[in-house]
Amino acid sequence: MHEDTSGFFRTCTEESEPELGDVAVALLTVISDNGTSQPVTISDVIKNDIVVSLPRLADAFLVMFGLIYALHLSYPKGLINTFEKVLLDLEDGKLSPKLQTLKNDLMIHV
Repeated sequence: MHEDTSGFFRTCTEESEPELGDVAVALLTVISDNGTSQPVTISDVIKNDIVVSLPRLADAFLVMFGLIYALHLSYPKGLINTFEKVLLDLEDGKLSPKLQTLKNDLMIHV
């Protein structure tokens, strides 16, 4: 979707402290230190605090969407199109095949 995701998607290793800075919401991927860079957990971060950790990106993304909705938070500025277009389907089903595939992959776990 050509959006800036650098503030939303964060990464750290199991041994290092996450560099969250001053983020309102983010997804933090904790990767293994054994050199394989395999994700260990994906954590939902709200106001610099880890709220929940899940094993899969799709689950963490959907939980984040639910938390944003339930807590009346603003969507991340760089990802407004992703949240509104893909998840809320404000385009009345007129998504490109690539976006429709992404939406289907995310929604299969709901």
